[in-house]
Amino acid sequence: MTTEPGDRAWVLHHYPYGDTSLIVELFTRTQGRLGVLAKGARRARSALARIEAGRPLWVRWLGRGELPVLAQAEELGPFLPLNPLQNLSLFYVNELLLRLTQRGDPFPDLFQVYEETIDALRSEPGEGWYLRRFERRLLENLGWAPDLARCAECGRSPDAASSEHWLYQAARGVFCPAHAPDAAVTIEAAALVWLRGAMQTRHMPVWNSSLRRCLEQELRIHLGGRPLESRRLLTAYLRRTPPAMTIQKREEHSE
Repeated sequence: MTTEPGDRAWVLHHYPYGDTSLIVELFTRTQGRLGVLAKGARRARSALARIEAGRPLWVRWLGRGELPVLAQAEELGPFLPLNPLQNLSLFYVNELLLRLTQRGDPFPDLFQVYEETIDALRSEPGEGWYLRRFERRLLENLGWAPDLARCAECGRSPDAASSEHWLYQAARGVFCPAHAPDAAVTIEAAALVWLRGAMQTRHMPVWNSSLRRCLEQELRIHLGGRPLESRRLLTAYLRRTPPAMTIQKREEHSE
């Protein structure tokens, strides 16, 4: 059985297999999503016992079939404990990858964005801008991102210095105020310019709602009408949070 040379990876999800093993879904730099069998990983003394989401790993595996065997999982950095909201954000981006990507499709650029998202999640808890960036980059890498550079009807471009409100319609793109379609989401012109750019810095807080609704509408098409479990858990979490904190968390997180 051939041993692969190894790759940087993150755990997206794992579940029990047999009495002592796990099936692990990884997101790797060069292979994209990869499912592996972690034999004996549920034993307390196993070298694979510390496999969990949110921890960077260097992994090697045996074989090239549908479910190769995980041979090594070496930690590349310390695991930093996450608060409930950070854990829900991590679950959210992992669930999007599990639902929308296929095993064996490499996305090296998206892998870089994923790592930047994890870093931002740890250093800027409660800020939602890095989730919006991840959603947009995911759509771009999958070839599903509509053109935001110009009005789909007349070709005019949004101006970041303008106070105009444009319209966003899933699968069609954006429309200037003069060509507003029905059933579209209103979004600030400056927010559109941010969304089509590098998105390396946080956006204006007042854009939270419109950016979230635009990207949520776009993602819903490709999720096939099946709701995300992470969203259900977020709603349940916010319902248990004291009212004053709930308002703040909804505005900041905007997931």
